[in-house]
Amino acid sequence: MLSVQELKVKLAHVLANKGIPPFVLANNISEANYDEISLYKRDQMIIVDMYCKDDETGEPLQFKYMYNKDEVLLKSEMIIAGRSSVMWDREAEIASLTKQIQQAEAVV
Repeated sequence: MLSVQELKVKLAHVLANKGIPPFVLANNISEANYDEISLYKRDQMIIVDMYCKDDETGEPLQFKYMYNKDEVLLKSEMIIAGRSSVMWDREAEIASLTKQIQQAEAVV
């Protein structure tokens, strides 16, 4: 279990880090298993859709990255056979770390 200080450092890192920039994701198009990468804006958000195939199985995969207008990564999802699963969610990560800090401080 992480200490209160370690949790606070981890929370500070999440708050300060913008995540992988959209232009870095676009560079993946040169990889052999990537078929398409789309960047677009919708509802004040920047969306990156990446279509590729699994290196081992050849199964088609889609990754979706959602950013705010300041290019801060808010959420990333993986979509396989039409089923979406969240890989990372900034809001959920911040809430989880905040809760862990509160619980750890209550114990001390």
